[in-house]
This record gives sequence, structure tokens and C-alpha cells, in this order.
Amino acid sequence: MPKTKTPAQLAGTAAEAIRALNHVTLNSKALPYPPHVSETVQALVAMVDRLPQALQQISGAVRRHAEHGLIRMDDGTDPAKAAGEVSSYLADAIDDVDKLSVSLHVAASVLFHMGTAEKAEVH
Repeated sequence: MPKTKTPAQLAGTAAEAIRALNHVTLNSKALPYPPHVSETVQALVAMVDRLPQALQQISGAVRRHAEHGLIRMDDGTDPAKAAGEVSSYLADAIDDVDKLSVSLHVAASVLFHMGTAEKAEVH
């Protein structure tokens, strides 16, 4: 039976996947034709569109930890204030992701209409 991954392990897997994408796309032949670019961007759109939910749920976890007195700050600062800061920054991140999503959706929409010219050569 496969072991269930923790949230941190799943986030690490996502980060590693983006690192691998960055590495493979250094090679100009990794995306040889426009449909390959479109397919890749479509997958990134799906990933980005899922981030706000994850960030909201993480923010909720921090809020619950603060409400139950589970947070101790190693620098002696107020745990409730720190939890509030985290929630505020995560809300900002959600707004930023929403802006990113809009731009990616527009790019994906244009890419969706791109095909490969008949005399195309991979460069």
C-alpha cells in the first residue's frame, strides 16, 4: 500500500517538477513546435489555478494553530501577531496568483490557436 505523502512532501514534489521543467526547457528543442508550448502552458495554468485553494487552506491551518495556542515563536514575538502576518502575506500571495492566472489564461488562449507551419523546422 503506498504511503500518503505529507503536504510538505507534495509541495516539494511540485517545486521539483517546476525545477525539472526549467531545466528541460533550457534546451531549445524541448518545445519543438507551437502545440508543445501550448500544452505546457495549459498544464501551468491548471497548476496556478489550484494554488489559491492550497494557500487558503494553509492560512486556515495557521489560524487554527494560533487559536489553539499551538504556536511558539523562537524569537519571542507574539504568536497571534505572527499568525496574522502570515495570513496577510498569504492573502497577498493569493491576489498575486490571481493576477498571474489571468495573464496565463490569456497567453494560453492565444497559444491554443497556434499550429505548426507546414515547412517548420526545429531550431
